[in-house]
Amino acid sequence: MNRLRILFLSLLILALVAGALPVTESFAKWSRRSAVGSHNKRHRRHSRAWWRRHRARLRAKRERVAELRRQRLEAAQSASSGSKARTESNTRTSASFPSLGGGGLAASSAVHGAQMSFGFDVPHNWTPVRGSRSGGAVFSVRTPDGRAAGTAIIAPVSVSAATLAGAPAGGRTKSVGGMPVTALRRTVINKMVAEGGWVTNDVVQEMHGRRVFVVIAQTGAPGAPAKSWAFYFTEIDGRVYSLATTAPVEFAEPVALGSQQFMASLRSSGSTNAASRK
Repeated sequence: MNRLRILFLSLLILALVAGALPVTESFAKWSRRSAVGSHNKRHRRHSRAWWRRHRARLRAKRERVAELRRQRLEAAQSASSGSKARTESNTRTSASFPSLGGGGLAASSAVHGAQMSFGFDVPHNWTPVRGSRSGGAVFSVRTPDGRAAGTAIIAPVSVSAATLAGAPAGGRTKSVGGMPVTALRRTVINKMVAEGGWVTNDVVQEMHGRRVFVVIAQTGAPGAPAKSWAFYFTEIDGRVYSLATTAPVEFAEPVALGSQQFMASLRSSGSTNAASRK
């Protein structure tokens, strides 16, 4: 009797195991299909246009990071140069600037060759400090009572090929000297990213018969900026130049007035040479 019971139980267990195998296999296949389906749904959630914009943003971010690294490397290399060489360079530059205060040919051309051969007058409270690495000139700006009010930098504009390639092109695209204003605006945005600031406004306007692209920015805390930045881009003798000013917020207006005086005094090299011959 015990043997029959054992035999019966063994056959029952065997039948249960044999019947459970197809169910287990079907459940495993269903689980795999569910996992694949959910994976595909996650990756098909966005459209192709969304992914194109996403990849474009990633490329722009990588370009900004690369540009910031390049700027930091240049700054580090500049800081590592000997103090004696810097002193001699500043002495030579300062000696070349005396004629700038009263207006006339830009004396910085004597330091940087023909990169700034055009003529301009600077406000009386702008004092030349040194030449810039990009082939321009740096001025310190002071208030009438002698307090430091900011800096002004005049330099030729250089835009990377990646920035130009990302700028829209077409007959309706605004430009200055053949350079799209969107590319010029991107250079300011990159500068503000490095400085921890933001752009507040930009406009293309006519200044004394000259087409000028103006970008205004700020640094500091949102709602309580500490410094005001202004960038003026214009074309002279077939090349785009910029005037960039930095000032505490309380001195932004007088510095802007000085910048407008400077922009009004710009003269091409042809008119400057004609005036010098007379």
